[in-house]
Amino acid sequence: MEKKNGICKSPEGEGEEVIVPVTVVPRPPDGGWGWMVVLGSFMCNVIVDGIIFSYGLFLPELSKDLNETKGRLAWVGSLLAGFYLIVGPIVSGLANTYGTRPVTMVGTVISAASFAAASFAPSVEYLCLAFGVFGGIGFGFIYLPAVVTVGFYFERRRAFATGLAVCGSGVGTFIMAPLVQYLLVRFDWRGTMLILAGVVLNCALFGALFRPLVRAEKEDKKETLKIEKPPILQRIKELRESQREHWDSLDVLSSVPHSSVSLPEIASAMHRICSVTPQASDNNSPPPSYSDVVEADEEERFAFLCPPPPPVQPNPSANENSYPKKPRYGLRADLSRPFYRQDILYSASLLHLPEFKKSNNDLSLYAASVTKIPPEPLPGETGCLSPAMRDTFRQMLDMSLLRSPTFLLLGAGGFLTLAGFFVPFMFVVDRAVNQGLSLEEATYILPVIGLTNTVGRVFCGWISDRPSLNALTINNGALIVGGLATALSTCWNSIGFLLAYGALFGFCIGCFATLRSIVIVELLGLEKLTNAFGLLLLFQGIASIIGAPVAGMVFDATGSYDASFYIAGSLILLSGVIGIPLPYLSSWEKRRQANIIINVEAPEEEEDEVMEHPGPLSQLRRFSYDVILEQPWCASPDKTTCVYKTRLVPKVHKPISISKFCDL
Repeated sequence: MEKKNGICKSPEGEGEEVIVPVTVVPRPPDGGWGWMVVLGSFMCNVIVDGIIFSYGLFLPELSKDLNETKGRLAWVGSLLAGFYLIVGPIVSGLANTYGTRPVTMVGTVISAASFAAASFAPSVEYLCLAFGVFGGIGFGFIYLPAVVTVGFYFERRRAFATGLAVCGSGVGTFIMAPLVQYLLVRFDWRGTMLILAGVVLNCALFGALFRPLVRAEKEDKKETLKIEKPPILQRIKELRESQREHWDSLDVLSSVPHSSVSLPEIASAMHRICSVTPQASDNNSPPPSYSDVVEADEEERFAFLCPPPPPVQPNPSANENSYPKKPRYGLRADLSRPFYRQDILYSASLLHLPEFKKSNNDLSLYAASVTKIPPEPLPGETGCLSPAMRDTFRQMLDMSLLRSPTFLLLGAGGFLTLAGFFVPFMFVVDRAVNQGLSLEEATYILPVIGLTNTVGRVFCGWISDRPSLNALTINNGALIVGGLATALSTCWNSIGFLLAYGALFGFCIGCFATLRSIVIVELLGLEKLTNAFGLLLLFQGIASIIGAPVAGMVFDATGSYDASFYIAGSLILLSGVIGIPLPYLSSWEKRRQANIIINVEAPEEEEDEVMEHPGPLSQLRRFSYDVILEQPWCASPDKTTCVYKTRLVPKVHKPISISKFCDL
């Protein structure tokens, strides 16, 4: 076998073996070391979320020592929570470039150093910078890798494994609140922050468990495919004939029969992709035909399965625009980068995803289909950023998603939820003390919230495995109930009632946190999950910074927490209410994107030219002429590849929707 320009070429000769080394996506073990990763993620969540949700216990001590109002001191905790979310896209880029283990360790050092420095704070401004901003940045460096690594190690058991890991948030609140209160009594707030700095250092130990997932050499040898040449050539011929006959060129693997997907058949398809010789860019060449575009798209989508090409020496005299954007071939480092998988942030079971069903319930084919390695950049395009970091930033911060009405409403709901989310955590204990309860009694409210938060996460993890139950409906219901309970929590002052409120609120926010990624996929699709998640982190981070300080200022102005809890509860309730029309808005938006309105008026006797075009309905938008649909034929069971017969017509008159023939 010879290699030319990075493309696999087989020598001439009959009966000769062709060895096709296939670089495949690293296979998650769904167990093994993955359970150690779950343990590390669980403990990181215990420490990070436990400290964030327990900050409100510092307020009385800080207010006395620094002589500051509760409203000003609330900025410290809100900055901690806000930056923990806002740095998400930056942390994602770093994790995609350097791996989750080193990023977690760096975050541990930043957080521990920040907390230690905060123990010497002479003013609230110093606390905001040290404990709030830098502590929040460090926590963000720990949180996101802890979530991502679990998803990279599990596929079939992902819902269960992720559920165990995120339960650390509720367990952390249950454990850390009494611990912090004990430390505040035993030491002062400065000593408590020093001890918490030492506790945070343990995240480095747990982060060390986030071992990179790589493909073993042993597996590579097993997957090296040996195929005799005549069957390969025959299979390639059949594939190409099938492509011409059925216009099914948009998915090269879909031409393999669904009943039996064997390694030789997959290898032949990959060999066909690898055998296309790339053409040099020429400004004088004619524009590509439709079939050229389809073949180029096919080559780019599956190019990561081919061996990497040899380095190409650049021509100094060539114009920079003459460099073609080519697929990035499947280096091990690229295939092991978490954010090149579209489902990396999906916390539920993969078995119910449409993409998994399209892959014939085969995890290997599914993993390949959701692994998207962007094309190589043009020379000088990346600047000082590595390609992996640049790709992640572009993916998570793609502002074109802001043109989606569905996402805008979803983002508004997330903003309102987080604006009220941290108010009960920060002020519920201080409010109970102001209403006459003892500090010992009031301290129990936070552990109860943490306990039922864990129950809510487990319950919603179980719900997510049942497709018959709608995740968005449950999410909206939980937010409405949690918001209503928060607004009404001021009506009674007994410890029993406040504990009952804490239990209900904790359960509801546990549902919201667990169902977030599932709701995004239901509304926007898996391909938009990373983009939507990145933008939502920004929205929710800003809301977290604003919400609690506003509630604190209201307390400073009125001398009571009642109005603060009314506002927080109303915001959470409103976020659930505006989520009710989301499924209808999403359906309308999908229909709008899929529909093509055809304007037609032509005499019956007129002879028109008849053409055929392959591909999804949306690709007909590339053509400038008016069309009439005649006998659409959908090649694949999921109706993603269809054939349309069209006519050129001279006039426009009557709109006809064709979406009913091939629902995309």
